[in-house]
Amino acid sequence: MAGRIPQSFIDDLLARVDIVDIIDRYVPLKKAGANHKACCPFHGEKTPSFNVSQTKQFYHCFGCGVSGSAISFLMEFDNMHFIDAVEYLADSVGLQVPKDAITKITPSQQGLFDALKNCAAFYQQELKKNTPAIEYLKNRKISGETALEYQIGYSPANWHALNGALQDPEAMLLTTGMLIRSDSGKTHDRFRDRVMFPIRDRRGRTIGFGGRVMDNTEPKYLNSPETPLFQKGRELYGLYELRKHKKSTSERIIVVEGYMDVIALAEAGIKNAVATLGTATSSEQVATLFRETDEIVFCFDGDSAGRKAAWRALNSALSSLKSGRDARFLFLPDGEDPDSVVNKQGSEHFLHLITNTAIEASAFMFQTLERQAHKGSDNTGTGHKARLAELVKPLISQIPSGIYRDLLSTQLEEKVGVPVNISTTPKAGSPAPRLKPSQTSAMKPSPVRRALSGILAEPAVVLEIDPEAYDFSIKIPGTGLLMQVVALVETNPQITTSGIIEHFRDKPEWNSLNKLAMATLDDSSETGIDSPLSIVKHAIQKLNDESRMIDLKGETNELSKPPSAMSDQEKDALRKKLEELKKP
Repeated sequence: MAGRIPQSFIDDLLARVDIVDIIDRYVPLKKAGANHKACCPFHGEKTPSFNVSQTKQFYHCFGCGVSGSAISFLMEFDNMHFIDAVEYLADSVGLQVPKDAITKITPSQQGLFDALKNCAAFYQQELKKNTPAIEYLKNRKISGETALEYQIGYSPANWHALNGALQDPEAMLLTTGMLIRSDSGKTHDRFRDRVMFPIRDRRGRTIGFGGRVMDNTEPKYLNSPETPLFQKGRELYGLYELRKHKKSTSERIIVVEGYMDVIALAEAGIKNAVATLGTATSSEQVATLFRETDEIVFCFDGDSAGRKAAWRALNSALSSLKSGRDARFLFLPDGEDPDSVVNKQGSEHFLHLITNTAIEASAFMFQTLERQAHKGSDNTGTGHKARLAELVKPLISQIPSGIYRDLLSTQLEEKVGVPVNISTTPKAGSPAPRLKPSQTSAMKPSPVRRALSGILAEPAVVLEIDPEAYDFSIKIPGTGLLMQVVALVETNPQITTSGIIEHFRDKPEWNSLNKLAMATLDDSSETGIDSPLSIVKHAIQKLNDESRMIDLKGETNELSKPPSAMSDQEKDALRKKLEELKKP
């Protein structure tokens, strides 16, 4: 992945980003000596062992072993892909990722994007020709301007409209789900006689469609199937348009259930709404939204189905909640949705509902579980309190360690009247706890390891060492990597520890460098040790000595040959070597 974005851009990015600021947005950090510390967000612990170094721009947990740069943290903690993490960090410091390097699209993928783009353009043109579809949108109070912004279209009531109008290969249209192959082997359009809503990714590329009937026939909505470009649990309708209008990350985002809700709110001037795609809200969708805002408002119908959907959304949001973030839930009266509310009572009334009636995630959680705990018991008895604790504990355990989780734990203890032990649910894929390196091995590090450790502790030391000092043989194990790192610092004097390591992402050396960098973060192990510069100089001298010993050993091996096995030239050379060795 790293090859898709110029390494020079990643170096510049990591030089500008402050890893302490980035991680502190997710995990509250406290200053501890030269580093910052917190309870590890990747495994349960009571004593902080998660260290973040501002000078090295690197993090490491001495409890479970996770480590890396700001990019690695976003990938591990927030489940971002590499490119998404780079883009997020670039946005935070005002950099623009090179457009031609954001995504390397294969020819087959490009064909799918082109096919969907052509379908969207075709549907838009068909809307202009279809009076019933135009009247339908007018009756729903959707203006031409809004229809154009969201690229709303119309799919003709023709079983073979796309094949007849587009030049895209049938295989592409089948792969994107725009065509369906029947049991008889013939193909036909998936969408017919529907108002069409293109679903776009955050770069504005069409990846799927939602289609709505204009009468009361079922199904009311029909969505594209899962395809190589479209996964419903990851995407959100309207996110691309929202990002164009979003003024700051502090602006709330409203999550609604239908495409028309997003469109109606946008028409009313509320352009910060998105919709899920016919599925329950996923944790990945919530994480995506929290990268855009600190406040999410989930808007659902107040009936039983709406509350069930809200409960699923709450469960998906738990792993993203922390101090400074807010998830709230707005339940509309039966029979109402955002579309009907803004059309009947206006946008100000809808925003008033959010401000005054939406409840916090914690309140929704306790209200729901207290009702469950009340069933079959009185509201104040020991059985009720015990049941409430058992219902709430698994949910609180999913929330990352920090003030938000501590406050919920305290709230639960106040309700049940006794302290409650909340265990932490490890994040999926997080490594098993392991001992500190100092506890697992008492082996003296090799000169190569010490040199690399010193450079990773303070990369600038390389600039204070005479290039001629590296007079050792590259045959010594590890010296090849050492010289790569030295050359990297010499050509990029501002590079940080995390920047060095990022150069080796997806390479075999990445793990080794991570381990060396994490060892330098243990303040206790540095007590009484010389400066990084002296460590590196001493290690290089040791390597030079070792290299000379290797040369001498080779010469000694030559001396051990019997004279009968040596040529005249070899004998003359060895006589000269012996004379040199006798000299003082």
